Amino acid sequence: MSRSGRRTRPGRLRMRARSVCLALALAQPVLAQETQSSSPEQEVQKEQPAGGAAAVLDAVVVTGTADEEKKKAIGNTSGASKEDIERRNASHMSDLIDQVSGTSVNSLYSRPEVSVGVQGIAGHGRVAQSLEGINQNFHAFTRDIGQTGSIFIDPQFLRSIDVTRTGSTGTGALGSLGASVNFEYLDVDDILLPGKSFGGMVRGSTGFSKYGNGQKPSGSFFLGGRNERWDAMVGASRSKNDPYRIGDNISNDDLMHSMHGRNMDFRQSFDNRINVNEHGPCRYLANGYIGLANCGLTAQQAKWLKQAAKEPLKGTQRENESQMLRLRHYLQDPYNQSLELFVSSSKAKYQTDQQPAIYVPLDENSTPDDYWADGDASWFDQPWSVRAQLKSQVAALKWKGNFSELINPRVQIYHEKQDRKQNWTGASDGYGAHQPMHYFTDISSTGIKLSNDSHFDAGLLGPLRLDIGAEYRHARKRVDSLTESEYYEKWLQSTGRDIDVMRFDPDSRTKTAGLSLALSTAGDGPWQANASVGFQRVWLDVLNPVYGVGNISQAGVEYGTSYWRNHYRNLGYSGAELRELAAAATAESQARLRTDPSYGGTRTVREQQDHKFDLKSASLGLSYTPRGTGLTFYGQVGYSERAPTSNEMYMHGQIYRATFYANPHLRPEENLSFQLGMNYQNGNWLADNDRLAVGINLYRNRIYNQIIWGPFLVEGEPWSGVGNGSGSVNNLNDFIRQGIELNLAYKQPLFYVRSNLTLPIRHNNKTCSWQVPSGRAYLTGTTADGGISYTDIGKGERLCYSSWNWMETGIVEPIRGSLTAALTPYQGRLEMGGTVHFRGKQRSAYWYDRDVQNDYHLGQQAGQTQPIPDKSQFVDAYLWPKVVKFDLFVNYQFSDQLKAGIYLANVTNKMEATPTTWGYNFYPGRTLTANMEYRF
Repeated sequence: MSRSGRRTRPGRLRMRARSVCLALALAQPVLAQETQSSSPEQEVQKEQPAGGAAAVLDAVVVTGTADEEKKKAIGNTSGASKEDIERRNASHMSDLIDQVSGTSVNSLYSRPEVSVGVQGIAGHGRVAQSLEGINQNFHAFTRDIGQTGSIFIDPQFLRSIDVTRTGSTGTGALGSLGASVNFEYLDVDDILLPGKSFGGMVRGSTGFSKYGNGQKPSGSFFLGGRNERWDAMVGASRSKNDPYRIGDNISNDDLMHSMHGRNMDFRQSFDNRINVNEHGPCRYLANGYIGLANCGLTAQQAKWLKQAAKEPLKGTQRENESQMLRLRHYLQDPYNQSLELFVSSSKAKYQTDQQPAIYVPLDENSTPDDYWADGDASWFDQPWSVRAQLKSQVAALKWKGNFSELINPRVQIYHEKQDRKQNWTGASDGYGAHQPMHYFTDISSTGIKLSNDSHFDAGLLGPLRLDIGAEYRHARKRVDSLTESEYYEKWLQSTGRDIDVMRFDPDSRTKTAGLSLALSTAGDGPWQANASVGFQRVWLDVLNPVYGVGNISQAGVEYGTSYWRNHYRNLGYSGAELRELAAAATAESQARLRTDPSYGGTRTVREQQDHKFDLKSASLGLSYTPRGTGLTFYGQVGYSERAPTSNEMYMHGQIYRATFYANPHLRPEENLSFQLGMNYQNGNWLADNDRLAVGINLYRNRIYNQIIWGPFLVEGEPWSGVGNGSGSVNNLNDFIRQGIELNLAYKQPLFYVRSNLTLPIRHNNKTCSWQVPSGRAYLTGTTADGGISYTDIGKGERLCYSSWNWMETGIVEPIRGSLTAALTPYQGRLEMGGTVHFRGKQRSAYWYDRDVQNDYHLGQQAGQTQPIPDKSQFVDAYLWPKVVKFDLFVNYQFSDQLKAGIYLANVTNKMEATPTTWGYNFYPGRTLTANMEYRF
């Protein structure tokens, strides 16, 4: 009996057929195939090169969370294995995640914490992200809305990235929109030499030569040991990079015709932008409506950008350090009981929300309209960015045992904490221009997870597995902020006005209780199936909100003092008696229509706000493998719901002279997900001991009630008929992400090839919302007798628009892919090869509303390549050209103890970027790093 394996059982428990049929009906399973239901690359991955050299494929199979015994999965389960991670030796998570089909990094390249997107879904916990099975989706405001909902992962500790695209079982996926990503850290087996009970591992890497590109010496150290009762392991890491240079290999034509030039600033000083109205060729240009001005750079600006690219980009520096502890105790009893303690602590300094700007030294005789440079351009010394410090801790204690076929419990108690401090300087055009601002969040949670897996034989239906899980979690978020709101208050006071200052992001408390049930086949027949259902209740208490709402409670007519004085004067009253009666009648008229008579048309809410959401999830998967063919056909369908977060509902205040309003009336998001695909595996295909694996997966996610940023009227607002506020609203249209994922892997003893390709199928997502999410706002008017009328407009108009951060909400997902090929001679000890990366043209679908444009000059504008439409429709904005990059690598296994390698990334120094709301996230240019690993 292995101490880590399941206890040997003399026989399977047999149940009555009627009981089995009832269980199947409740869980909606379908019989399915088992032996080849996983992603095809898994079987290829099992055959590793001799001498311990890196294996060749990115394949990890995980369904559910790390605290559960691994279950057989259906569908595309490709992720990143330990070998993939070691080969790339990445110091940034983007380098790993971008090479997994269907996934993307939804945050700046230089950030140490990541927000992972899966099949076009990302941000605000829509994807369940976990470390060692413990969910971490920390929410904090960022100007690029989609980037919130992050997890801190140290790549030097990373063992694998496990991606489940739909149908996740277990409580870890509850409250997300179906997909999950679990990161696993190294274990004792990963650092000990074969046959050794004590040892360690040292890893190091550094950039070198003129292409070191800011990569400073970084490394990690691990020490571990084991005996019959204990496993113990500790690790520590430290990494640092100075600002890196971006690539400068890009054509002027691309920068002039395929870039959104308004996201780049050219300055002579902090307050002096150079000819802000100058732009290159425009795809669309509607004067006066900045959102539709999709113009590239001028030839001169393109030259300046490439000049600046030769110097390090300020704001891309980063340093972080981490520690981890893993302690496992085996009770050495007949039930394989064990206890495991896992602790991780990390901290980092970095910058985010960057808006790079370029400094252009001008000749002293230049004027704003007639200027010329006196030397090369460079990055501006003070790019707008947010300076961030982050501390993250995770601690978990897990117990498990295998008592019988039916009773195999797991218990995990955990605590996690993230302390994020963000500081920045107010933009030059805001109320707090050049003033220090900050946004500090302290988020922590404590919880317990319970699970049990049962195994039984269902006769003709074969062996089945039943998983039951429960989880309770208590989270707390504390916020300390100094933003535009406070400076707006000071500005109002300077003008002689005084208002209640709204709280930008209030403190909150969240409690969740979840229950999951999953039934799956566990045999080796050609059919394989799994089905799961889940329920989660969320209690969200917003503790100290300060936000504005309307003060009108019902429709009617309100009369003022003048009306009532005339009324009582006509009745014969005068003097003090008339004034008293008029005042009393005025107060009564206002009290009848106003929620709080002490306020005017608007009021401030300061009371704790409590919400409760009941979230449901369900999934069903089926696969079939005709015997002897190597083919597996599968299909999956999943349904899941996500509750709105406190900052989606209650962020209220000023930022960049725009006011965002709280909307407590958000509804949960819902996602209906489909996966349909085929995997193929074959051995001894072209040569002895070769393996071929091919996979194709068609996916479609359909999100209802998607939470976006848009215009709306607050509850009870007296509306004059002009203008709307803005904040979080529910999209009335379905938000659809769909596409095809392709994976291919071929391996022989002397070489391997692996590739992945994601082909999104375009769907223009129109964003529309009700003007009044609360269903209660009032159009104001004046009656013939001088009263103020309030007419209930219900939900108001159906407003359609391009969202505030339209470059994110309207993004047309680009084609993405990579191909890696390498030779592995000398029994696999030598590995030398390369990787080609492809990212297609980045575009955004912008909803052009013809009615909004009536007051502006339309038609064909000077320098415009596309005519302005004569009706409302989608138009394409170009954001960045397609990019092809090449990497080269060499790794050599000197002995069982020592291996080393060199990685040259972005050989041709291509300039690559992804757009943010107001800037660009630039990727590093050519970078040469060396790495080594020594085990003792």
